[in-house]
Amino acid sequence: MKNRTLKFLLFLNLAITIGLVIYMANNRKVEIDLSNEILKVKGLVVTDSTGVARVIIGSHLPPAQSFGYRFYRGDNSGVSGVMLYDHEGQERGGYVTDDSYGNVFLTLDSKISQRVLFMAEPQGAATLKMWGKNANQINLGTSDDGTWMDVLDNGNKQELIKTDQQ
Repeated sequence: MKNRTLKFLLFLNLAITIGLVIYMANNRKVEIDLSNEILKVKGLVVTDSTGVARVIIGSHLPPAQSFGYRFYRGDNSGVSGVMLYDHEGQERGGYVTDDSYGNVFLTLDSKISQRVLFMAEPQGAATLKMWGKNANQINLGTSDDGTWMDVLDNGNKQELIKTDQQ
């Protein structure tokens, strides 16, 4: 009797397995075509093969990250857009809009600090700033009131161009 029960269970197992294989072969994974659809999300995180976040797209982005720690940007400092991170998870730049003034920013950061800032204000002014070590800095800007360009070399301001049209 034990032998007959074992044979029956073996036959039943084999029949179920064959049935599952046939079912899976006939019902292959169906891909959903979203090419004509709009996808609405609050955020998207792209990670690398080690799980480190490399790109975050979001409406409201997390606080800035430096040396593995997030730090507070200040009151009214919420930003939305795209942030880029290196292989260590260090923030290295972004393309964002701020919540308080409506400015749009493109930033490029070293591992230590922000190095390039390109900003457009909602009223029309635009600024390009670049920083180096030893208080070296270049500022270039334009607005309805005029244009300016100045250079700081080791912290010493050397105004190159400034126009005021009133």
